[in-house]
Amino acid sequence: MTSDTPFQLNLNHPAEAGLQCHTTLRHLPGRRLVCAATWGDEQVVVKLFQGRKALRHWEREKRGTGLLQQRDIATPELLYAGFTKEENTPVLITRMISGAQTALERWEHCCGDDERLELLKFLVEVIARQHQHGLWQEDLHLGNFLLSADEVFTLDGDAIRAKIRTALLPPYISRGNLGLFLAQIPPAYAHLFEDTLKHYTSASGQSLREWQSLLTTELPQQRRKRRCTYVSKAFRNCTEFTRKHKKGQLLIHRADAPAELIRLLENDPDSLMEQGTILKDGNSSTVVRVESGSDEWVVKRYNIKNPWHFLKRCLRPTRAAISWRNAHRLKISGINTPQALAMAEKRFGPLRLTGYYVCRYVEASDVAEYFSADSIEDTSQIQAATALVRLFELFYNLGIHHGYCKATNFLLNEQDPWVIDLDSMREFNSRQKFLRHYRVDRARFLRNWNPRSKVREWFDQRLPQI
Repeated sequence: MTSDTPFQLNLNHPAEAGLQCHTTLRHLPGRRLVCAATWGDEQVVVKLFQGRKALRHWEREKRGTGLLQQRDIATPELLYAGFTKEENTPVLITRMISGAQTALERWEHCCGDDERLELLKFLVEVIARQHQHGLWQEDLHLGNFLLSADEVFTLDGDAIRAKIRTALLPPYISRGNLGLFLAQIPPAYAHLFEDTLKHYTSASGQSLREWQSLLTTELPQQRRKRRCTYVSKAFRNCTEFTRKHKKGQLLIHRADAPAELIRLLENDPDSLMEQGTILKDGNSSTVVRVESGSDEWVVKRYNIKNPWHFLKRCLRPTRAAISWRNAHRLKISGINTPQALAMAEKRFGPLRLTGYYVCRYVEASDVAEYFSADSIEDTSQIQAATALVRLFELFYNLGIHHGYCKATNFLLNEQDPWVIDLDSMREFNSRQKFLRHYRVDRARFLRNWNPRSKVREWFDQRLPQI
């Protein structure tokens, strides 16, 4: 089935009016196509289910939507659940909520923490209501709520689960479910969670004291699980990423990566290097900046230095793969790093050879250049330095070890820090192991300035201490 709109569908439905699909809203190839459509005089949303599990997902979506409606949780009205006439494709049609936006879209346009907190309170009231009616969402995130005026609509009936024998969810399910929701919010906004939790417990009539462990136990676990899931996803075929494995090469890239870039990487990655301006020409790696029309990319080739280096590296993940993994670890954690576009590896059977990592170019000063003076005094410097401290707080709270905190590996774009050089980065499950490595990161960052520097003293007073 094509995802190209517009197209018309005929339904096994007594109404003669054809279904005119005019805009693709979401497409998961081989699984699901979601379109905005016109059905008679009605503006609707159409979900077409594909693949060998199509019928199962159609049944679950229909059942979940029905559960929401039965238990008086607002969801777009289900108008039709049936099949197309020609191909017998399972289809669901719901009423279009005009002028609505997802909670994710609203979040992205919030102006400050007050608006974000109000939005979170608004959403946890709905989540509390679901829990009180014995329902929970397995795929709970901002994109699965639709906001229209003062009403919140729950989307994605496929992910709705229910306790049949009890009206109220057991605490272990509701606590884990709320933890899942908060884990979707970037860790930089964790300071809003205590008030959000107070609002949830107030709305659900529960004791705040009994729920305090959610922020210290369930939330970190859910965050780690979410990071691991997303990082694994970045290495396989899905909506966001494409994986191509042919003799002598592995290529993974974003589905929306520039076609010219992918063509060059696939055919001859070294020719891509030759087109660029050299930023670094080292023994272990070569870095170039490539301009292509309005696009600018940074391509980093991890070189094999000699036969001994090959023997040491050939059975381990390449540093290109490690950088790709860590770029997505940072992205899912809400930490700025230049957008990772692709990675490629030359291979000989199971042996890994040269690796290539490609990201977008970011025009920015590095920390060494930005803080070249001996003090932090003006407003912009204080803002940038404070943002760097917040970055290290995120590393500290999430258990992420950068591995080489040289000042040139941190860029400042309009006072916002960006992290580069990701091939030494690691995430630790063991807090003790992380703290030993964090000491090294902290000490290395401070060594960017001489021992008596006022800049060094400023950071030493404010960076997280063990």
